[in-house]
Amino acid sequence: EIIAFSSVGIAILGIVVRTWRRTAPILVQEIAQVIREERAKADGGTGALKTAFAAAAREVATGGMDDCEDFQQWFAHLLIMWGFVGLFATTSLDALVNRPADPLPLLHPVRLLGNATGILFMAGLTLAIVRRALLDRVRVRSKPSDWTFLAALWGTGATGFLVQWYADSADLGNTRWSYTVHLALVAALLLSAPWTKFLHAVWRPSWALYRTLTAARP
Repeated sequence: EIIAFSSVGIAILGIVVRTWRRTAPILVQEIAQVIREERAKADGGTGALKTAFAAAAREVATGGMDDCEDFQQWFAHLLIMWGFVGLFATTSLDALVNRPADPLPLLHPVRLLGNATGILFMAGLTLAIVRRALLDRVRVRSKPSDWTFLAALWGTGATGFLVQWYADSADLGNTRWSYTVHLALVAALLLSAPWTKFLHAVWRPSWALYRTLTAARP
């Protein structure tokens, strides 16, 4: 757990630094400029800013179909995103309500949330992998890093379910190794986040906000 949470801090810092270097001139600075201009208006730009932020939030929450190549890509992204959000919420809630870190009952709300969103996460990743493997136009553009990223995400989800299975069975040996592999994959994903498509978590909402802020401007 220490490794995983340390990796979170490093990953967040790396994402912020790399995103700032790559997109600040066209996104961060321009978003800030638009917001300043709206706030300088007589009404403080409250209405326009609320509308833009709400539209950006809706676009991110629904996956941004217009920016995807096809339905399969959009649906995979949507499942992965909400699965990840749910799993993050589950991990946070478990840390609060389950201090001893014992296996929660199968019907406990936190565990139900984790299992449901874990299934969404795995389904989205499986769809993304199958799409990338079967569609020629996608496969020819795929880089080894794309496959590695998807495989690591899939492995993280799979080992998460394995940890549950072995913990429920009181199989300490298999629980230990599966949890170790799970944490190692989480750490690897987070440490490599600034150089992988995890950057979408920062770039995509920023772009959506920029687009909605500037949509109605002359």
